Amino acid sequence: MNQGMKWSAGLLAAAILVGGAAVPAGTGYAAKAVVKKAETAQVPVSLKWNGKVSKDKGMLIGGRVFVPVTFLRDTVGMKFTYDAKSHVYSIGEGYRKLNLTVSAGTATADINGYYLLSDEYGSKMNKGHLYVPYKLLNDYMGLQSNWDTKTKQLSVGARAENAIQIKTVTVDKTFKGATAKLQYPQISGLADEAAQKAINDTLKAHMDKFVAAAEKELKKRTAQENKYEYDSNYIVTFNEKGVLSLVVAQGSYTGGAHGLTLTDGFTFSLKDGKQLGMSDLLKSNPNYKKQLNQELGKKLKANGGYLGGFKGLTSDKNFYLKPNTLTIYFQPYEYTAFAEGTVQYDFALSNLVAKGANPFK
Repeated sequence: MNQGMKWSAGLLAAAILVGGAAVPAGTGYAAKAVVKKAETAQVPVSLKWNGKVSKDKGMLIGGRVFVPVTFLRDTVGMKFTYDAKSHVYSIGEGYRKLNLTVSAGTATADINGYYLLSDEYGSKMNKGHLYVPYKLLNDYMGLQSNWDTKTKQLSVGARAENAIQIKTVTVDKTFKGATAKLQYPQISGLADEAAQKAINDTLKAHMDKFVAAAEKELKKRTAQENKYEYDSNYIVTFNEKGVLSLVVAQGSYTGGAHGLTLTDGFTFSLKDGKQLGMSDLLKSNPNYKKQLNQELGKKLKANGGYLGGFKGLTSDKNFYLKPNTLTIYFQPYEYTAFAEGTVQYDFALSNLVAKGANPFK
């Protein structure tokens, strides 16, 4: 139930081919279509995994590389399953389980229940086969690559990540007058138990606050109202260089035309368990805030749903990290109309720190 998710369910009709197998029609969340008809200008891309060329070929379309799901299954060796009841194909496992609900003209993609409906993460169809944008794999599935422009070859490998485990905890609680599916992350494997506890306590406290707010709302609910709905999920966006960054999305529906989802980013130092702010990462650049405010002002004003009021960043922590990227987000209604959802803007880390500086030092 994050910014891309819709509350009503809609019919997903027809069938497509994934790895040569027909995908049956099914039902799923009615959502913006992200599988698009493949453009005519397609350039074949050679794919390598750990130095070995794969028989599968990717596609270069509009400057973006798309990878067939068969490459992830057969070459990378990701777990690949199909749920006949929900009509969902799943790639990967644990907190990196990519779920694809697809049809001839539409698709939804989520990781760990966190929906990815931005156009940049949209899949494509080509001759009845499904292709996933490499950017999705790079940002959320623990892969990295080298791109050879001359040979049109993408060499893919696993990221060197922090040696920790991340598990999903489900809140075991019954809410009278509401349905709820509440999940949040907890980590293990850190040598420093105090640092590990600090991180886990912060994430649990965030969930506890959401539960308390839901219980307060439910006390005001009348018997004539439909059941309220509450949902919480997360996605890991960065787990390298002694830093962990993730996003928690918490949504509620208490009647009316739509629910409301709020997004919160958390970035931690695994050394001491401290929650990091932008000032910790960008301290090598004394002008980073001025630089960001200028660029954010331009981006927000160019947004068709801009409501006005932006005078500069008011929080040091409304951000999260992706590989080589710092993403700043604003909640619905904060500066833009509700229809814009959670507005997010990416900035290259290399443009925000002093030349040669290491933001993770």
